[in-house]
Amino acid sequence: MAIYYVWSGATGTANGSSWANAYTTFSSGVGGKAGDTVYVAHDHSELSAAINATPGLIGNPCKTVCVNRAGTVPPVPADRRATAVVATSANNAISLGGYQHIDGIIFIAGNSTGIANITLCNSSGYYLRLDNCSLRLGSTGNGQIILGAGSNGGNFVELNNTTASFAAVGQSIATGGCLSRWRNTPSALIGAQVPTILFTLPNFSGSKLECAGVDLSAAGSGKTLVGTSGLTMGNVLQFLDCKLNASVTKSVVPSSPGSDEVDFVRSGATGNYNVFRHRWQGTLEQETTIIRTGGASDGTTGISWKVITTASCNFSLPFECPPIAIWNDTIGSSRTATIEGIAAALPTDAEVWVDCEFLGDGSSPQGSFVNDGKADLIVTAANQTSSTEIWGGSTAAFKLAVTFTAQQKGWIYARVRVGKPSSTIYIDPLITLT
Repeated sequence: MAIYYVWSGATGTANGSSWANAYTTFSSGVGGKAGDTVYVAHDHSELSAAINATPGLIGNPCKTVCVNRAGTVPPVPADRRATAVVATSANNAISLGGYQHIDGIIFIAGNSTGIANITLCNSSGYYLRLDNCSLRLGSTGNGQIILGAGSNGGNFVELNNTTASFAAVGQSIATGGCLSRWRNTPSALIGAQVPTILFTLPNFSGSKLECAGVDLSAAGSGKTLVGTSGLTMGNVLQFLDCKLNASVTKSVVPSSPGSDEVDFVRSGATGNYNVFRHRWQGTLEQETTIIRTGGASDGTTGISWKVITTASCNFSLPFECPPIAIWNDTIGSSRTATIEGIAAALPTDAEVWVDCEFLGDGSSPQGSFVNDGKADLIVTAANQTSSTEIWGGSTAAFKLAVTFTAQQKGWIYARVRVGKPSSTIYIDPLITLT
């Protein structure tokens, strides 16, 4: 595969064969390349009209790397830099598609009062990976960093140690029809302007965004991390091991039962026990005051899950807590899994129950299920069992218990479901097996 060079200061033949004869723009350097490596000078600085770059083939991506122009020729890993600037003028957008892996480029869209977007994967079926890059909106209109091609869908975007910057609080990162991963990025939001809503969900469906190890703490009071749209469907947003500002609003209420699923796991300002789940039926968040004595803990801090349901939550469409797991070594003998909780009044088995998944087939991994909720829509609901466990607040302690016989060793997954509308329930996320 061939090697090419890009440097805005080159004065030679502009065929990319050397630094002296380098292409002078990013688009000309990567255009038509598949499986080739394009080196961009550390002091490259261009101001172009709209950029639309879609190089590479699905099995043969174009590889673009910012390197020290004064270093080894051809460059070696020690020459890698992250200082090359590819910018557009006026309201001109940057659109990156095709099949690309880019390392160390600063992309700046626009420098006016208009709208200039950065779109990653600008048509269906593309994939794009950015390492050590920066995505910056330079125009002050309500532009967006767009992940995916919207209704065309089927795209994959991965951002590694890649920052984002905005020129106005009305701007955002939009996800649409795309599988996106943003990973391992300290101080991910740079610049003075932090969007009022960071992630917006345009009128497209089927997006999944995973942020892992990303520092979003620049978004504080008055800011919301995840917004919503009345027409979105099937969007999943997960935040894993992310640093957050203690004052930020994590997400707005999803617009319908099938619109958005938002989960924050071990993500917060402090602590390693943080959890937040937002569904149309309600929210779940960690609690460190109303906890069970001897219950779940991170090793130092006792925790419980505080579930607050909406008026629309019901037995047929309950709020579902994250799975609570415990390993089971006993096969062929009956075991009982118990989970403790507390509420303002003793709940019925139509209001709170546990659904337990276990390996009940000795010859296959097909899961078996047992629950202590009411059996069907016709049967009359009965109170759950009261408990004598000691809690740090609320009034009516209860226990959820199911008995099963596993036929293989493996994980037991218990999912507490809350079907009581407009209520607050506390769950101890710890299984006791007897």
